[in-house]
Amino acid sequence: MRRWPVTLAAVLFFFGPALAFVAGERAEEIENRRLPSFPALSRGWDAVPEAQAWATAHLPLRQHAIRGNAVLSRLLFGHAPSYGRSAADYPRVIEGRDGWLYFGDDVIEACRPRRSVADTLDRLRRLAGIVRKSGRRFLFTVAPDKTTVTPGRLPERFPGRDCLRERKREFWDALRAARLPGYVDLRGPLERAQRESGTPAYWRTDSHWNDRSAGLYGAELARALDPALVGHTRLVGAGRAVRDGDLGALLGVPHEESVERWNLVRDGVRPLRRDDRELPLSFGVTHVSDRAPLSRSRTLLVGDSFTRNSLPWVLPYFADLTYLRSDAPATAGPDHVARKVARSETVVLEVVERHLVGGRAEMLDDAVLAALERAL
Repeated sequence: MRRWPVTLAAVLFFFGPALAFVAGERAEEIENRRLPSFPALSRGWDAVPEAQAWATAHLPLRQHAIRGNAVLSRLLFGHAPSYGRSAADYPRVIEGRDGWLYFGDDVIEACRPRRSVADTLDRLRRLAGIVRKSGRRFLFTVAPDKTTVTPGRLPERFPGRDCLRERKREFWDALRAARLPGYVDLRGPLERAQRESGTPAYWRTDSHWNDRSAGLYGAELARALDPALVGHTRLVGAGRAVRDGDLGALLGVPHEESVERWNLVRDGVRPLRRDDRELPLSFGVTHVSDRAPLSRSRTLLVGDSFTRNSLPWVLPYFADLTYLRSDAPATAGPDHVARKVARSETVVLEVVERHLVGGRAEMLDDAVLAALERAL
């Protein structure tokens, strides 16, 4: 009879996810990136590790298993689990001082880059040239990593510290020297606002910037398009709230923090219609205003999770805007992206620093650039 509990545990361990799938449980995006697609079998043996990563990411109940493993690891060993990483690897989350958490991908991208900084900047210049040559306006900005703007609570030592610093320095020096057409600097305004206010620009337990920084992002984009757009605009405090940061989810243990919330108010601006037919990949909005000015150009805003989280502080500046996720080339194909660009008059691209430092920005892939050249 003592074998039955062991047998039941084994059955649940091996078949629990399958039973959960039948019951309707589905995998969730818990790693600051989309769930991977199943690899093409035409890739041969190269598809094997990709299929393993796909199966792991799509495992039902995975988020609960990660949380349970994290609780057990902290109880027994006093730190988050390493998930089998070797000493040469890097943590998914860097636990800093005073409860601060940092995204380990900042280190991974810097220490294991796919492209050189020079190649990445050349591709950005080529993208800007393609769009501008077609008669469209092009703006480009970088969402700085939290480890760049708010590094003060990083631990003194952590795996990859040196290559992180060296690669960041190389990237920012090269970006400043490149003088890319349409570039809108966010790092300077973020650091200046953080210094003048005495408050961090990023959430303590999240990889993203906070409400006030999102408001600054929207204002800097608007100012670059037309300085008059920032008129009749203000941030209004909305009190305090408790929120869970995304980095706690990666650790498997929720990390709450009490934060200040802020709303963007643009006098006289109101939504007219919204097109959600292509959610979650894309959507469109139109606004009208009888007071605050709006950008009248038909605009395509391509961005990652930084833009997605900042949309309430960005959308009200535009009369006609379409938002497109920056991973659209992988999910909908380069030609889909090219068609979106072709239907626009202004193109705004935001890329998080780590993707440029690591050379993994999907909008800069050869297939996307070629599709844009054909379409435009």
